[in-house]
Amino acid sequence: MRIFLDVGGHYGETLDVALDPRWGFDKVFCFEPARPCRRILRGFRDTRVRVLPVGLSNRTGRTTLYGTGLLGGSVYADKRQFDAHVEAETVDLVRATDWLLANTSEDDEIYLKLNCEGSECDVLEDLLDSGVIHRFHSIYVDFDVRKIPSQAHRQEIVEERLRQQGQRFVTPESLTAPGGSAAVREWLSAVTPAHAGSGTLRYRLGLHRPLYVWARTAARAALPRPVYALAAQRLGAQSRQRARAAAG
Repeated sequence: MRIFLDVGGHYGETLDVALDPRWGFDKVFCFEPARPCRRILRGFRDTRVRVLPVGLSNRTGRTTLYGTGLLGGSVYADKRQFDAHVEAETVDLVRATDWLLANTSEDDEIYLKLNCEGSECDVLEDLLDSGVIHRFHSIYVDFDVRKIPSQAHRQEIVEERLRQQGQRFVTPESLTAPGGSAAVREWLSAVTPAHAGSGTLRYRLGLHRPLYVWARTAARAALPRPVYALAAQRLGAQSRQRARAAAG
């Protein structure tokens, strides 16, 4: 079975790419502990998707998510947030190794995307320590620990451990795309054989997307970049999240 793990689902930027039929994923698991984000993620209409209301980590338990719903939301309090109004939320965590052993098998072909604002090192170190890192066919990791003073030193250590294990991984910096969903698409194009796949027309028409994601995608394609950026800043989901935080 071909499986995609989207760790740090946010508003479905990567999920939208992973659902392209050409990759041939049989199951797509989207990990998102922030309640405001899950309201959008659960609007994706595809039977392969399961949105999980937890964050992957090196332990199972509860913790505080600072900046919940925002692009930079993190379990690390010293991560800089670029929004003036930041809400915190108590969220659930699950140990990455435990989840993987309980929900996948040795025969699965698994792709892992990590963009979780500092927790990527917690996840990768846990998988390395337990020895199950070998189950992943390829890993895309955005090392957000570099933005966190107390955690920045871990990136070099984890990258070296991955190389020592012979684990295939890429970072946004190693790709030609500018980052975000474009970088994920480039990564998958390089490591995943293309499939014809059913549902291609439905995907191209965006019928799998929640209304918010469909409108965002259409606006990005139709509007000049400065106009789109201004509209997103004033009308997007994060702007509404900031407004609720300011009012509360």
